[in-house]
Amino acid sequence: MANGQPTGAQTSTTTENGAYNVNGATTGNAVAKNTTNPNTSAAPTFYIPNENEWYKSAYYSPSLNSGSGGYYAVATQSNTAPGNVVGSAANQANYSAGDIYSVTQSGSYSGSQSYLTDVGAFSGSGSFYGTFDQSGNVWQWNDLDGAAGSARGLRGGYWDNSPAFVLSSSFALTDDPSSGGLGVGFRLASPVSGPSGVPEIDPAMGSSALSLVAGVLAMIEQRR
Repeated sequence: MANGQPTGAQTSTTTENGAYNVNGATTGNAVAKNTTNPNTSAAPTFYIPNENEWYKSAYYSPSLNSGSGGYYAVATQSNTAPGNVVGSAANQANYSAGDIYSVTQSGSYSGSQSYLTDVGAFSGSGSFYGTFDQSGNVWQWNDLDGAAGSARGLRGGYWDNSPAFVLSSSFALTDDPSSGGLGVGFRLASPVSGPSGVPEIDPAMGSSALSLVAGVLAMIEQRR
């Protein structure tokens, strides 16, 4: 993405360098995002969000607290446990509510059944910024504080989680960067300027947190 979706063999100008210096690594510490994409000489255009960026795009709304802004508990613009019915109803998410799977509306599990939903399947349950599935569907990787290290963050819960609190803003995990599974994925972020032309500042977190919008966030299922 950062290199314009090139085709052909993997080289330093395709998948192995750009937003991150990956260079074929499949184990070890996660690397920090490049300040400058060595292939474009510009800041990376697409990257894994850090935890503050992910958190704000999921839970923040400027309309809360009489217009002074605040955070919802769930990334569906709600403070109550979501339902799990696919469609246009508000406050719905892909998780195992009451041990009933969202996709099948059944408690029976089948290894041949896909339990993932497409982005936008819960059309009435987006965040304030228009993102979908930041609660439910798959756990999403984030870069924590953005520094290189042996752990990365996971937020949002996934389709087989039953307790609704796992989907909430108060719940987070960390894991080894090389681990993966059927319920783990990530989304990409891109910088978006606020009304003044500079990145929005999140006063509640005391750090720069870029607004992330649906058009520049992509869910990519990771299976290992």
